[in-house]
Amino acid sequence: MRNLFSFVFGLFSSLLYALVRVVLLLDQLICAVYALPLWRWLADAVRGIGRHRAVCAAVVFVPMLAVPGALLLHSGTMVYADGRPLGLIENPDALSAAVDAIEQSASSLAGEEYTLPVTIETRTLRAPESQFLTDEELTDDLIAASGELDTLAVISVDGEQAGVCRTADDAQALLDRVKAQYTTAADENADFLQEVRVDSVVAQTSLTDDLGTLYSDLAPRLDVTSTRAVTYTETIPYETITQENDQLDQTYRATLQEGSAGEAVVTAEIQTVDGQEHGRTILARTVLSEATDEIVEVGTRNVGIGTGEFDLPVYGYTFTSGFKWRWGKLHSGVDLAVAEGTPVYAADNGKVIVAEDSGNGYGNYIIIDHQNGFKTLYGHNSELLVSVGDIVAKGDKIALSGNTGNSTGPHLHFEVHVNDEKVDPQQYLALA
Repeated sequence: MRNLFSFVFGLFSSLLYALVRVVLLLDQLICAVYALPLWRWLADAVRGIGRHRAVCAAVVFVPMLAVPGALLLHSGTMVYADGRPLGLIENPDALSAAVDAIEQSASSLAGEEYTLPVTIETRTLRAPESQFLTDEELTDDLIAASGELDTLAVISVDGEQAGVCRTADDAQALLDRVKAQYTTAADENADFLQEVRVDSVVAQTSLTDDLGTLYSDLAPRLDVTSTRAVTYTETIPYETITQENDQLDQTYRATLQEGSAGEAVVTAEIQTVDGQEHGRTILARTVLSEATDEIVEVGTRNVGIGTGEFDLPVYGYTFTSGFKWRWGKLHSGVDLAVAEGTPVYAADNGKVIVAEDSGNGYGNYIIIDHQNGFKTLYGHNSELLVSVGDIVAKGDKIALSGNTGNSTGPHLHFEVHVNDEKVDPQQYLALA
């Protein structure tokens, strides 16, 4: 450890001795230079200049101002259009980019290649940073220098160009005019059903459309949607409750309780398209008075009045002939082939007005008057189970099928009469 300390101390002493020698040499050199006649001459010159205040002030203040000024100046490029200065830019590439962007934009709208109609020149200068143009200012100055370009507003509908306006304000005013024809002050969220965009494009002002003509073209193409909040009074309809009484005739009908409508206040949002309602959302509904149901008692005891809807008169039949002209005359009903003795049922409620052997083509037949404009006829029966004056209900067995009268085999001949006119039964029954 003692040897290491001795080595470090010796190295430090040697370095300190070398440093002292260098300082002494420098001191001798400075003294030698200072002894030269040059310094006496320089001192005389300084004393002579010091006698003039303006020169002294210049010597002091010019360096103070010039040095900071030189540090604040930046190298830039002065842009000239047709010999007229537009302004300074820091990056020359910005000029090329601005010209290309303007020409591409104008070419796109014109549909052909467009070249900026000015001669561009540049010169390198130094100036404070505050005097340099921004990219937007440079573009605006180039547009103004062209004398024929401007930033126009292009209206597109569903991605297709629809028209060109001079300014974005003109375009918006035009679209607002289209909306106004279908909206009122009460409408909110007015918009177009189609996708409508207004984009700023640099192009020739000669390409702008006449606003009146553009409105006439746009109005039929655009559908205006909007919402409207409304409050109105709504009538609540009453229901009619029917109570059947099988102890009373079908003709009986009496009102046991009069019905009365209720009332409610409704707040709703109405959705419109071109001024026409396309949807309604109920936001709130306050019932002012409830509706009172009407109660009606009706008799159901059959007195021969039909329901107006028919059931099949036989089952397990084969459809053999329809309502048509046959053998030179009208076959005025349908033939349903069944085995002799098959039950025949009343197609609807009614009163039997005929039950006899016709003495002609119908054989043993029945006519039921349903007392509602309908009558039905059942022919060729083997046996009649009802008599004239009987009241029958829908589905009651009235006869057994047979082969009487002008018949080529056991079947039921079935007719429907409406106000005493024979009609096709298949208008009222599904027969297969």
